Amino acid sequence: MNKLYLVGLPASGKTTTAQWLAQKLGWTFLDLDALIEAKMSMGIAEIFVSMGEDAFREIEAKCLRETAGMSNVVVGCGGGTAAFHHNMDWMKSQGLTVFLNTSVDVLVHRIAEKASQRPMFSGCGRQEILSKLTEIAEKRHIYYSSAKIIWNKSEPSDFLYRAVNQLVSV
Repeated sequence: MNKLYLVGLPASGKTTTAQWLAQKLGWTFLDLDALIEAKMSMGIAEIFVSMGEDAFREIEAKCLRETAGMSNVVVGCGGGTAAFHHNMDWMKSQGLTVFLNTSVDVLVHRIAEKASQRPMFSGCGRQEILSKLTEIAEKRHIYYSSAKIIWNKSEPSDFLYRAVNQLVSV
């Protein structure tokens, strides 16, 4: 297994943890949202506004499937990637999946600190952020929870690295 896909709610640490794991494994880091932005020459929020979510999710699935030909790569997925176009099943067939199951309290804190950088939460207070996150979590939990590894901490650690390394070395 030479691919690793990180999934989870917004602000769960997918990008940070994917970068950290890639560095520890000596693999390449790939941010799926950054790949989409480069291919489309516009930001994620811009794509949502100009093309709509359905078009974005199709582009996202297509870009995700481009990772099939890659080796030794850690992919930080968008928050919704796992829940659309059978992406979670596809990722599980291609590599190791990790669900970053960060506590909602931590997520609310992280999002509230930088709400302007997250269009979905821009202008939201803590209670509204909590409400939106809870709704999203309920819809996506079935996908996230099918990951091979479920990480119930808010930060990566050497224990996560050892678990991942053992499974990708099989």
